[in-house]
Amino acid sequence: MNILFVCTGNISRSYLAEMLFKNEIKLNRLEDFFVSSAGTHAGPGIPADPRMVDYLSEIGVPAESHEARIISEKDVEWADLILVMETIHVEAIEDHWPEAKHKTELLGRYISPDSAEVDIVDPYGMSPYHYYLVRSKITLAVKSLIKKFLLNRHRTRKTVTF
Repeated sequence: MNILFVCTGNISRSYLAEMLFKNEIKLNRLEDFFVSSAGTHAGPGIPADPRMVDYLSEIGVPAESHEARIISEKDVEWADLILVMETIHVEAIEDHWPEAKHKTELLGRYISPDSAEVDIVDPYGMSPYHYYLVRSKITLAVKSLIKKFLLNRHRTRKTVTF
């Protein structure tokens, strides 16, 4: 499964989600999952937000080098699932690629099992509290999403014997 995380600048939120998801893929041995990230208004080549890189280091997750990039038609075609941070990202993708509507959703809906669709607001340039809140939301959503995939995989592996 190909998963694309999308935010605005592709240096904070989508980058963090990508790194966390890659780590979870490795930890859970999900070999048939591939992940990438992009931004709707990214400045190509801009490095990852140092606050997100520091957070990954604090929690022991490898932080790959990163350069921001703008979402492309090729990304949309590649992705089986596009997880965005805010409703404005859903709208931007659906405006440019209406055929992607069925595979685009808010990452925030995975924050908890009963979570309504929630925007994960950009913390860039804001207080440490805002970064903490966003990191917590993205971490919870990624872990919840991985649990969903693991549960679905377990269900499909069960066979009935007589």
